[in-house]
Amino acid sequence: MASGNKKIIFWGTAPLCIPFLESLHTHFDIGLIITQPDSKGGRGRKKIIPAVKRFALEKGIDFIQPGTLKGETPAEKIKKINPCIAVVIAYGKIIPKSLFTLPEHRTVNVHFSMLPFYRGAAPVQRAIENGEKKTGITIFRINRKMDSGAVWDRKEFDILASDTTGSLWQRLSREGAPFLVETLKKILAGKISKTPQDHSRATYAPPVEKEESKGDWSLSAEQIYDKFRAFTPWPGLSCTADGKIFKITKLRVYDVRAGDSLSLSGKNPGDVLSMDKESIKICCGRESVVEIVEIQPQGKKPMTPYCYCLGNELPGSLT
Repeated sequence: MASGNKKIIFWGTAPLCIPFLESLHTHFDIGLIITQPDSKGGRGRKKIIPAVKRFALEKGIDFIQPGTLKGETPAEKIKKINPCIAVVIAYGKIIPKSLFTLPEHRTVNVHFSMLPFYRGAAPVQRAIENGEKKTGITIFRINRKMDSGAVWDRKEFDILASDTTGSLWQRLSREGAPFLVETLKKILAGKISKTPQDHSRATYAPPVEKEESKGDWSLSAEQIYDKFRAFTPWPGLSCTADGKIFKITKLRVYDVRAGDSLSLSGKNPGDVLSMDKESIKICCGRESVVEIVEIQPQGKKPMTPYCYCLGNELPGSLT
């Protein structure tokens, strides 16, 4: 149940929106949800309903799925509700000024980084890929330029060594939801002020492309491991052996120590160093080694490299 009479609007599409929506639904009156149209994907091109739409249906909240934001329908719906504020989280399209300025307190965006760092579509993935130890959530007022509006508040989070994009998204959503509610209450009560971003310090997080999943063994083992974590669950990390493509589903850095019997002499990045029942060890850049613990051949279930090699030859190298 909502605790007040003032209505808010929510823009979002992705599953990571749900913890935020649940908290907003508890503390505010969500007058309208705006989400992307249904899509098709997977085998048989089945209909995919956005997670946010499912939430709206379950809670009986009015929603729209405009194919374009240039028409009159979104504006008419927003004006009719006369919201005090709007919230955007992972909506998937740029919202025009004609819409984000309609609410009394305009529109805020929840961004998964400590702005001005990692502006753009993939802040979580790029932070993990770059080996960052910290990230955060920034709540800022939307303006015409991407992720550059004045900041209402920020909250810092650790990036754990075991974090993947999937696990970090979950934690940021779960712990960020009450932070969003607290910040909105301060905004509406006039108990918080905005701070301009330092644009000279801005960095960018471009979208992740499927082609980036290919493993680059010239990188150090740590860099490859960070890339593996960043691209889990999508697009994953893959390799090629004897012309066959494999998805790497479990990977870890091997600690090369003095006196180790594993020899890197004369080896090139991608060369197979050894294999046992637990893993296969691969030579990487900067005289480092990764252990591939589990692979998934195309059309098959994940398995250890050892199990795969029971019916196939051990490759000499990976590409």
